[in-house]
Amino acid sequence: MGDFFGKLKSGAEKVAFEAEKMNKQNRAKGELGQIKSQIQTQFAKLGEMVYTQRASIGATDPAFNEIFQSITDLEHQVDSKNEEIQRINAETFAVPGTQPAPQPVAAPAAAAPSQPATPTAPVPAPSATKFCPNCGKENLATAKFCTDCGTNL
Repeated sequence: MGDFFGKLKSGAEKVAFEAEKMNKQNRAKGELGQIKSQIQTQFAKLGEMVYTQRASIGATDPAFNEIFQSITDLEHQVDSKNEEIQRINAETFAVPGTQPAPQPVAAPAAAAPSQPATPTAPVPAPSATKFCPNCGKENLATAKFCTDCGTNL
């Protein structure tokens, strides 16, 4: 009978662990979405500035450097959040009283360059997701239909 309650307790602990893991994933994904939104805002500002300058005199402005750096910083934050999400995904439940399975050690990330001498426009990385044209929901790049509204992608 004690073995039954031990298994029941262990199962409940595993469910709690998985719920907390999902909570951490969702929080990190929400933060990632906010960072991506900030990047899009910076791209919009950049586009507006380029348009305004080209329409008037075609001169460059030091504000470009600030926006380029801001976008670069935000992209580093995106990389960091993606790594955090991968670490959370790799977490496994350890049964109390047993040794946890060894976690794979990720290679350290390369140090980011401080500031480029001349700013260059960021090259968008290939996305593993795509957005629904109907509702805007983010879906896997391989999805044929939106997981939210069912629209053909």
